[in-house]
Amino acid sequence: MRETKDSEERRDEFVDAAEKLFKENGIVDTTVNAIVKEMDVAKGLFYYYFKSKDDVIEAISEKYNRDFKEAIRKGMNQDDFYSRLDQFIENSIVSFQNMWGRMKGENADIDLSILSSRSLDEAKKVASQTLQKLFEEGNRLEKLDIKNPQYYADIIISGISDLVSKGDADADEIKKIIDDLIRKSRKEN
Repeated sequence: MRETKDSEERRDEFVDAAEKLFKENGIVDTTVNAIVKEMDVAKGLFYYYFKSKDDVIEAISEKYNRDFKEAIRKGMNQDDFYSRLDQFIENSIVSFQNMWGRMKGENADIDLSILSSRSLDEAKKVASQTLQKLFEEGNRLEKLDIKNPQYYADIIISGISDLVSKGDADADEIKKIIDDLIRKSRKEN
C-alpha cells in the first residue's frame, strides 16, 4: 500500500528540495522539472502546492523570516529595559548572521539575489519595527531621548545587516558600535 504524507509535510519537502537545488545551481537555473525530479514525484503534485517557482521562492523566504522573527524575540522577557534592548541588539546581530549564512550558494557564482532580497527586506522591516517600539518604550520610560525612533531603528538595523553581510566586523565589534550609538541617547536617571 502506498504511504501518503500530510499536506504540510509534503509542501515542506518541496520547499526543502527547491532550497537545496537553488543553493547548488542558482534560482534561474533550477526549474520546476528539476525540483520534481529531485523529489521523484509527478509534476502535477508540484502545482497542487505551488502556482509557480516564484511561489516556492516566497515559501523559502517565509521560512527564513519565521526563523528570524523567532530568534530576535528570544530572551526578550527581562524586566529591565536596558537588558531587553541589549538582548534585542545581540539577537538581531546573530539572526542576521544566520540569515546571511543560509542565503549562500555552494559557490560564489550561485545567484540567490531574488531570495535574499525578499528575505532581507522582510527581516529588516520586522527588526526595525521591533527596535522602534523598544525606542518608543525607552522614551516613555524616560530612559532614552530619541527624537525619531523609526529613523534611528531603520539606520541601526540596516547597519547591522550591512556589516554582517560584508563579514568584516564580528558580532562584538558590531554590538560595541550600536552600544556607542545608543549610549548617546540614554538619559541618566
